[in-house]
Amino acid sequence: MFIELLNDFLGKKAGERIHVAEAEARQLIASGIAKAVSDDPIGPLVARAMESALSGFTRGLDTIITETLKQFSQAQSLARKHAVPALFGTGDNGDPRKCFGDWLLACARNDARYLEKHYGSSFVAWQTKAALSESSGVTGGYTVPPEFFDQLMAIVAELAFIRPRAFVLPMAGANLQIPYLDITTVPSAGVSPFFGGLQMYWTAESQTRLETEPQFKQLELKAWELSGYCVSSNVLLQDSVVGLEKFLMTLFAKSIAWFEEYAFLQGNGAGKPQGMLPAGATLTKTRDYANQVTFNDVTTMWAKLLPSSWSTAIWVFSPSVVPQLLQLKDGANRAIFISIDQGATKTPVWSLLGRPAFPSEKLPALGTKGDLMLLDPSLYVIGDRQQIEIAASEHVNFLKNQMTWRVVERVDGQPWIEKPITLQDGTTQVSPFVALN
Repeated sequence: MFIELLNDFLGKKAGERIHVAEAEARQLIASGIAKAVSDDPIGPLVARAMESALSGFTRGLDTIITETLKQFSQAQSLARKHAVPALFGTGDNGDPRKCFGDWLLACARNDARYLEKHYGSSFVAWQTKAALSESSGVTGGYTVPPEFFDQLMAIVAELAFIRPRAFVLPMAGANLQIPYLDITTVPSAGVSPFFGGLQMYWTAESQTRLETEPQFKQLELKAWELSGYCVSSNVLLQDSVVGLEKFLMTLFAKSIAWFEEYAFLQGNGAGKPQGMLPAGATLTKTRDYANQVTFNDVTTMWAKLLPSSWSTAIWVFSPSVVPQLLQLKDGANRAIFISIDQGATKTPVWSLLGRPAFPSEKLPALGTKGDLMLLDPSLYVIGDRQQIEIAASEHVNFLKNQMTWRVVERVDGQPWIEKPITLQDGTTQVSPFVALN
C-alpha cells in the first residue's frame, strides 16, 4: 500500500511516498506519521505498460495463421531436402506439395479448381435464413480431404479422453437412427433388465411355453454444427518455420477437441450434443460435506456404477478437486489416491479404485454438481458426419488487413440409455454415468 510521510520516518523524509504492507500502513496512518495516497502513482504506469505489451495482440489469432502460411509458402519453394524438415519438423517425412498447409493455402486463395483437382475437396454452400446478406466473403467452406480429416481426428483423440473411449459411428447424412434394447424398463423380481424384456422359464415336458419378446428403442443422432471463427496475428510466431504443418494441424484440432468434449460432458442437447452430466441417465450422489470429497462419496459413487462398466469406467474431476483427492483416506486412515510407494515426491499416477482419473477444466468447480464424475464413455455414442469444412476470407476484416478463418465440424453425442437401470431386485438403480452432487 502506498502512503505519504507527514514526518521523517526511518531515514525517509516527510513528503516522500513509500510502499509498505497494508497492516503497517494503517498503523502509521493511525499514528499520524503518514497519510494514505489517494491516487495510485504506479497504476497509470502499469496500465500504460500493459497497453503497450498487449497492443501487438489486438490482431488476434488470424494473423498467426496468415503469417504461418506465408512462411509455409516460402518453405515450399525450397528444395525437397530443406522443405521437408521445414514443413514437417526434423526427422519427419511428407510431400511439401500435397499437405495440410498447401491445402490451407489453396483455401485462402479460394482456388476451387486446384482443391478439386489435387485434393478432391468440394465447396459446400451453407443455408442461411436471410434472403440477403451484407456480409462479404465466402458463404461456405471446402471439405477437408479424408487423409487430413483422419489426421485431425487422430490429434483430437490424443487430446481428449471421451472420444477415444466412446462408441463412434460415421453418419452418412444429417440424421442417424440406432435401434437398441430397452434395458431401463423396471423388470419383475428375478428378471434381469439387460435382455430387453426377454424372459426364460423352467418348463416341464410338453408344457406350453410362454411367449416373450425383447423390447427395442431408438436413438436418433443429429449432425449438429460446431463452428468457429479466428482472426490471425503474426505476433506469436517465432522466426523458425520448423514443423509448420504440425502447427497448423494441431491448431485446428485443439479447438475442435476442447469444445466438442465440453459438449460431451455438459451439453444440454439443444442444438448440440447431450452431455453426460445433465443427462437423464446420470445418477447422483449427494456429498457428505459441503465443498468436500470423502471416501464414502467415492465408494457410494462406485456402488451406483453399472457393474458391466467397472472395467471400462473412468474418473473425471475438476482441478479444484485435486486437494481433496490427494488427502482421501480409507477407514484405516490410509491414503487411497496416492499409494504409499509413490509418496509426495513423485508425480501422482491419476487413478482411483483402479480406474484412470483425468483432471479437466470442462467440469464445474469444487462443491458444484459434477465436480467429480465416474463415467463409462463406451456407452456414450458419438455420431460423426466425417466432414470438416474450412473457409478463409480476406473481406470480413479487410480494413484491418486481417484474414478470417472459419472451421465447421458436424457431430452429435448422446448417452446410449435415457434413464438409470433398475436391477432385478426391483429397487437398486445403477448407471454408466454417476456424478457427485
